[in-house]
Amino acid sequence: MALVKSVELDNGVVVTYHRIVSINKITNKSIIIEVASYINESKRQEEIEKQESGEPMNIYIDTTYLNKDYDETETIEDLYDYLKTTDKFKNAQDA
Repeated sequence: MALVKSVELDNGVVVTYHRIVSINKITNKSIIIEVASYINESKRQEEIEKQESGEPMNIYIDTTYLNKDYDETETIEDLYDYLKTTDKFKNAQDA
């Protein structure tokens, strides 16, 4: 699961493929969502292949951390839906 949306970063790099890397639920406090953004989906696939083979890689990844109110029932699918309500990922499409 991932999101697709063209986002120009402050440094001018355009990333289009975004996936949740980790979710940290701090009980009764908040949820921290870590999102990795890639130039495109093929770079994500290249990352997977290089990790599996143990080969070095040269892949640009921008990481964003978002905090939201705690909800013990939220699933990763719910969090992708939440991302689509934020300014950065508004109108993103499911990949």
